[in-house]
Amino acid sequence: MRFPSLNKIITPFWRWALFLVLLPILELSLLLYFFGSFFTLLSVFISGLAGMFIAQRVGLHYWVELNRQLDRGEIPTLPMLHSMLILSAALLMILPGLLTSLLGLFLLFPLTRTLVVSYLVLQFEAYRLHSQQGSAPHSPDVIDV
Repeated sequence: MRFPSLNKIITPFWRWALFLVLLPILELSLLLYFFGSFFTLLSVFISGLAGMFIAQRVGLHYWVELNRQLDRGEIPTLPMLHSMLILSAALLMILPGLLTSLLGLFLLFPLTRTLVVSYLVLQFEAYRLHSQQGSAPHSPDVIDV
């Protein structure tokens, strides 16, 4: 009798689900161990409120900019990337834990978020150029219609 491999049983979805369940448990355990229950609950509460408040204020700015660019007929790439990172930061700050809150704060600061956006734009451009090279005709005389 053959057993299925562990990779077939634990799909990428279940890996992420397990990660998202175990990470807060690990972080709460660390917080409780180092700071005690009162400061842990207080830090989780304050971090969640701060994440929601900051994300709302900063996210509203990029939402307005996104709508402005759409009204002008432009593609709002940068405001969309900033908005996605702000939403990710808010979700990270709402999750209980020290590491997720620090990563969320990292994404909420404009300077660090701009660095992440620049990195993502470079990665998208490299992917686009790589995918265009693979599908480009080899002869300059060929014209696709």
